[in-house]
Amino acid sequence: MKKPQGYDETQAYGEYETLPVGGYKCVIKKVVEEETTNGKKYLKVGFDIAEGEYKDFYQKKFENDNRDNPKWSGIWTVFEEGYEPNTTNPKFKGFITSVETSNEGFKFNFKEEELVNKKVGLVFREEEFIGTDGQVHTGIKPYYAVSYEKAEEAKIPNKKELSDNQIDKAFDSKIEDEDLPF
Repeated sequence: MKKPQGYDETQAYGEYETLPVGGYKCVIKKVVEEETTNGKKYLKVGFDIAEGEYKDFYQKKFENDNRDNPKWSGIWTVFEEGYEPNTTNPKFKGFITSVETSNEGFKFNFKEEELVNKKVGLVFREEEFIGTDGQVHTGIKPYYAVSYEKAEEAKIPNKKELSDNQIDKAFDSKIEDEDLPF
């Protein structure tokens, strides 16, 4: 076997520092409004931890990303529209309200660039997902926004678990041993 290119520089899976569930005082680094193929608008909110033990967590993670094209991993996607047409998503409204509450005198005028460098509290929970390897993994993701000052005392949401049906569908789409050429 030939040693894969970049083997010595690659960080082993499982050696990454992870953020524990909980509420964090954050700062917004970048906001971009995007649209799905079916026309649903959403904000991609780039953020980092602003205070405490995990201050600059995502900046440090980005600086230590040794891929050719490093990616910023502190991103929260917030859909603007609710489940019903012509309604506002309560998480979007909560996010905007939390940013306004967290930044004295700030009133959002629906220009995403106004949100950059603003403070906000984000509450993270555990979420299960199916990885590219077909296995169930767990990640820590932002779930909702609160005011900056109330972030650390916020109620931690329950873990989002995949249903057995979701797991079965993922495994059914994978190659079976009898399909392999050896």
